[in-house]
Amino acid sequence: MFAPGLDAVCPALKLACVPHIGHFNDGQTYKLARILSAVRFNREPHEKLPAEGFDLLMRRDRVMDLEVVLALYDMQDLRDWLYKKELPYLANLLFHSWLFDQLPYRKEAEVDVEVAIFGTSGVFPVAEGLVKGFRTFPQHVWVKDKVYMCMGPDVAHFRVDRHRLVCSFWSLCVPAGQERAIATKHVLLNETQTHICREVATACTQLGDASISNILHHLQKLLLSVQGATHRLSRLMGRCEGAFDGICLDRGSAPYKGATQPMEVWDEQLNLLDRTVEKSHTAATRPAPLLSQMLRRRVYEDLGRRRRDGKFPLDDEETIEIGHRTFLTGCSDAERAQAVHRVLIECIQDLEGFAESNAELLAVEGVTV
Repeated sequence: MFAPGLDAVCPALKLACVPHIGHFNDGQTYKLARILSAVRFNREPHEKLPAEGFDLLMRRDRVMDLEVVLALYDMQDLRDWLYKKELPYLANLLFHSWLFDQLPYRKEAEVDVEVAIFGTSGVFPVAEGLVKGFRTFPQHVWVKDKVYMCMGPDVAHFRVDRHRLVCSFWSLCVPAGQERAIATKHVLLNETQTHICREVATACTQLGDASISNILHHLQKLLLSVQGATHRLSRLMGRCEGAFDGICLDRGSAPYKGATQPMEVWDEQLNLLDRTVEKSHTAATRPAPLLSQMLRRRVYEDLGRRRRDGKFPLDDEETIEIGHRTFLTGCSDAERAQAVHRVLIECIQDLEGFAESNAELLAVEGVTV
């Protein structure tokens, strides 16, 4: 029914034979996101594909063998590296270890592939990279200085929202002249330092050997971690939204002892998230925004989008700057409360959608979590 996705390793690249996400790094050593776990679906894999992906697959009638994989990625290290280099949040989708799964060390290989992405959430197509339709890219493995195995070229790009906690997309890869294809559901955890995010990431490592017991254990841990995260975020939303709306914060059995001015409440609640980060964390070593800053800038973007006309991209710095100025001096407390509500609800829905999607994909007949 299920098979572990990380057991098979390409001899040449020393990487698991599943799609990887990384940055080309000017042809030096690829900077790769860490794969938390991966699962292959053995029983009727085509049924796991969304309708959009199945329609794409039907346009390539030579495909006789379809692999379907669920891959969960911890993007924290890659994000930190990109922020250190002051680079945009662009990544490459790498199929090399799957394409050349038997390639020996110090051997080279090359093939063209058709790749499409679909079902995106927090992931954006790039003009010269991946789009929601098949596009052909070369995939090449070569030897550098007779020792180092390299992957390239720098072509299959996509852009990731810098301020979404959970992003996801499907990809479909069909190698030229072959009868096989691989469809992958990619789930990207962008921040894994704040406690509630770290708990979700830990749950994603529980898949192990993809046995039924491990699958059920993963789903249970994921459900509990998502419930804890959504409860914490709901409490933050309630405090901040209530402060901006002028609602008394003195609720419950114990009197409220925190800040009472709306802006102070907002800052205090975000700072409380930061206090759950491990003490070894420093901005110098890990410059990528923590969850608190991601939520803050997401609220700015929400307000900024409502102040702009015409077409402009999502996760746009100009929009965020406009929203920042609006949040500080250009809107009412009621508008601030609504922006906080929209952003926190979206984050909660992303987490709940992640848990529900995994439960649906990894459903075991006759068993519920």
